Amino acid sequence: LICTIWLSLAINSFAQNANIALRSSVKFPGQTLANVCGYAANGREYALLGASKGLIILDVTNPDAPVNIVQIPGPDNLWKEIKVYKQYAYVTSEGGEGVQIVDMGNLPSADLPFHHYKGNGAISGQLNSIHALHIDETAGFLYLWGSNLFNGTAVVCDLNADPYNPNFAGKFDKLGYIHDGYVDNDTMYAAHIYEGLFSIVNMADKSNPVLLGTQETPNKFPHNTWLSEDRKILFTTDEVDNSFLTAYDISNPSDIKFLDKIQSNPGSNSIVHNTHIRGNYAITSWYQDGITIVDATQPDNLVQVGNYDTWPGSGGGFDGCWGVYPFLPSGTLIVSNITTPDQGSSEAFILTPAYKRACYLTGKVSHSATGNPIDNVQIRLVGGGFSEISALDGAFRAGQAQPGNFMLEFKKNGYATKTVPITLTTGQTTVINTTLDALSAHTISGVVVKKGTTNPVLNAHVAIYNDDIAFETAASSNGQFTIPNVFAGKYKIVAGAWGYEYQVLDDQTIAANQTVTIELDKGYADDFIFDYGWKGSGTALTGVWERGVPLTTGALNVPKEDVPQDLGNQCMLTGNNSINDQVEGGTTILTSPLLNLRSYSDPYVQGALWCVSVDVRGEFQDSIKVYINNGSTEKLLAAFKGDQAGWRSLNHPIKSLLPLTSTMRLKIVCSDEPDIQLPDTYEAAFDQFKIVEAPLATGDFPNEAIAKVQPNPFRHNTVLEYQLPDDGATLQVFDITGRLKESVALSGTSSLATFGETLTEGIYMAQILLDGKIMRTVKVVKIE
Repeated sequence: LICTIWLSLAINSFAQNANIALRSSVKFPGQTLANVCGYAANGREYALLGASKGLIILDVTNPDAPVNIVQIPGPDNLWKEIKVYKQYAYVTSEGGEGVQIVDMGNLPSADLPFHHYKGNGAISGQLNSIHALHIDETAGFLYLWGSNLFNGTAVVCDLNADPYNPNFAGKFDKLGYIHDGYVDNDTMYAAHIYEGLFSIVNMADKSNPVLLGTQETPNKFPHNTWLSEDRKILFTTDEVDNSFLTAYDISNPSDIKFLDKIQSNPGSNSIVHNTHIRGNYAITSWYQDGITIVDATQPDNLVQVGNYDTWPGSGGGFDGCWGVYPFLPSGTLIVSNITTPDQGSSEAFILTPAYKRACYLTGKVSHSATGNPIDNVQIRLVGGGFSEISALDGAFRAGQAQPGNFMLEFKKNGYATKTVPITLTTGQTTVINTTLDALSAHTISGVVVKKGTTNPVLNAHVAIYNDDIAFETAASSNGQFTIPNVFAGKYKIVAGAWGYEYQVLDDQTIAANQTVTIELDKGYADDFIFDYGWKGSGTALTGVWERGVPLTTGALNVPKEDVPQDLGNQCMLTGNNSINDQVEGGTTILTSPLLNLRSYSDPYVQGALWCVSVDVRGEFQDSIKVYINNGSTEKLLAAFKGDQAGWRSLNHPIKSLLPLTSTMRLKIVCSDEPDIQLPDTYEAAFDQFKIVEAPLATGDFPNEAIAKVQPNPFRHNTVLEYQLPDDGATLQVFDITGRLKESVALSGTSSLATFGETLTEGIYMAQILLDGKIMRTVKVVKIE
């Protein structure tokens, strides 16, 4: 085993850490690390590391000086999961070979017998790839998740007779694929990641499991579950951008109650991975945020009291920490980083935690005149710290690790902001009940007219908004509008109508009733801030076009937001990006309102399109097509293959295709080609529509790039040849699940870049990013 040990004198240059101390770290060149486990016997403690080339065992009895024992060969694959029962380690991998079972009875000797269990009885020899596992230590059963059997649902094996030689005992094959889960005393808590929910199942009769209850999670992408020691609270993690660690009261499985949710670094877009419960604390891995310790003594008021950052920077993406193991008798934490920042190694951290109690805060906000509760009040600790929102009943809960005297701010649009002094004490709850005074409201009225005239604009829309609040109304037939109950402050006023350009009035100070006149110039522009009447139709079973704010799932194939810098935050989407609302089983069509283009001399259609359609092999299957119709004839305007996860510009002439009329329409068509054996993911979006008289540059969505990868497929590494409009680009390589595997800085505007050495066999998407925009996406394949 080749590795490098960095002792506790090493300096951690990442984010500030709290209540967790670094003792040592170990690097493993040339391989990645996945999940971790631990084992203790005969007064010694061991870290079990799921390395891509096989199980690594370290003696961490002295956390300042870990000792390498052995690496046991296994499938060369990123995904490794480990659990321990008695003296046996059970290792699973998506690389196949079933369950690897290692007898650790000879430790600290490196002579450890092992073999591979590939199923017996009804599944004899059939068990191969497995995503994860858990062991019901109370009842003595092994549960396998995400295997090649039963569509990835639960496979159950009996360990009671001989833990070294399991016996197939049953399955639970309802509700779809299970990604991970927790089992204790014949009750299973399964994370159905693609269904967006967890289930609770009575597994006492392995041949006839009984479903007790289900519950959706906040991000509808549950990755793992873990049970509290009193078996009343279940904790879940959602493995997507901007995700949460969440607590539920499951004391009645038929009536599961949400209690609280928490993020490690709110606003950073970070992704949670695995959580474990030790005592009243949740110890959790958070990819780029490292690990956190959350005080869950009050499960309806989760408070982060410790953290250790193992990765430079923060945000979405799957770099950084995969797992943490908190159950060694000494309390030592074993933490795994998938790779090091230079991608040359993986790294394990040996840490010592200090489990500190939180300071808790609760209270209620009410209207000073009526006594009614006020919801959606922002409660913020002045000068930094927590920020919470009051519920419908005005109640709020918060907390932090640091005790002391602070000022607490209460803020909501329409009310005078208020601050009150508070004292927070470790392990105690401070109660603050307060009232807010309502501000006076004003009325904004006016008229929308055609530019340079007093003629009203029919069907005009008007919106007034700032960072806190928004109002929208439709003008009457004479162009007049009224928006009441606008509180004092600075606003942006936007008006628009179909067949007109937007008019934007910035930084309008509202201090009293006001009247405004808004002039609109003729033209066609739609950022979808207003509903101008685009229609969705077609035969698709799911994925019908609709207007909305993108609800990202964290996957690469869906837009996380509408086109930056346009008006508002809405666009047209196929199914609004729900994980189960992709284009499936037919055609979905988006049709514009009528376009009168008879007065145009040489009109171009402009816009921003998003289209990704990829099957389980990584092959791009479908495309998006744009048609123009003049009332009697329809022509194909443009077509894009679904091979780029990014906004692409549409900029195409109309006059050369067909005569211009007053009854023209734009039509955008997505057709899913059904393939039962090879299901695909198909997402599309459209934004920033315009009709212009002359073609404009497409710099807003730069895709003018040349990229060629040779050889492809490749065995060891491959070479990207590129030409770009500017320097400073980055090559990022993702597997088909969206996990970032390599990142290479590209030198200059035209050169060669070698990559792929650390990749395992499989299909990948190589993306060139420049100034945050995707320039090109190339599918690459690595073979043995």
